[in-house]
Amino acid sequence: MDDALYELEPALIYYELYDSWYPRKQVNLLLLYNELGLRHIKKKQLFSHSLEIIGLHVDPTKMTISMSDVSHNELITAIRSFIDTSQSRRHPVVEWQRILGWINWGLNTYPLVRPALQSAYAKISGKQIARAQVYLNRTVIRHFNWLADTIETSHGIRVLDAEEWDQTDADVTIYTDASLTGLGFVIPERCLGFCASTPTDPLHPTIFYFEALAIASAVLWASGLTPPTCHLLIYTDSLNCVDIFNTLSAHDKYNDILLFIMRILI
Repeated sequence: MDDALYELEPALIYYELYDSWYPRKQVNLLLLYNELGLRHIKKKQLFSHSLEIIGLHVDPTKMTISMSDVSHNELITAIRSFIDTSQSRRHPVVEWQRILGWINWGLNTYPLVRPALQSAYAKISGKQIARAQVYLNRTVIRHFNWLADTIETSHGIRVLDAEEWDQTDADVTIYTDASLTGLGFVIPERCLGFCASTPTDPLHPTIFYFEALAIASAVLWASGLTPPTCHLLIYTDSLNCVDIFNTLSAHDKYNDILLFIMRILI
């Protein structure tokens, strides 16, 4: 792992082969490479308090990963160009793979937009011929439009924070539940509760859908609190709902609820 070197208090020493000064651990690694006969080049020997890694600016002092304005705009343009049907509604599999790879790179900065890729992956699932043409459908176009709009209105900086925290750190704790006839959520510490009948014409009349809808309602309510909520803890008895939030992946029937919640979180 040659990218895993760090120095808490770096002392620079001279490396004769490149006529340059580097941190001691870095020079020791280069000397080891020389002893083992491993090739290396000067332009790869980077060190700084922040670095550009795979085209993204990583700053461990500020704990941020950021995308340049140019890269930000190029990604948005590429997404919108891909779903522009004025010329054709088809793309070869290799172009689908290329745009998905580009967007996956962007997930380093925008991790919460991942659900918008679900329909595109489903379209090319099992396709083995690189030049085979695959049609755009309305779902992919809608999700990619959501993706481009969401990225466009975001600032392109991901603040790295602890991804795990204890339940005692929660700013707000909400309990949600649903049945085939009603759904609701309660906030015990505020002595508040909300309930409603299930929709008369739901997109999918399943208990899973109503459980997810109850969670979406709770997140929407919490997003309007002042001061803003940073740690929201929601309890649900639906393991399926836990799974879709854990993986940020859902079946087409439930993906729109996931996208709705991700937009609020962003």
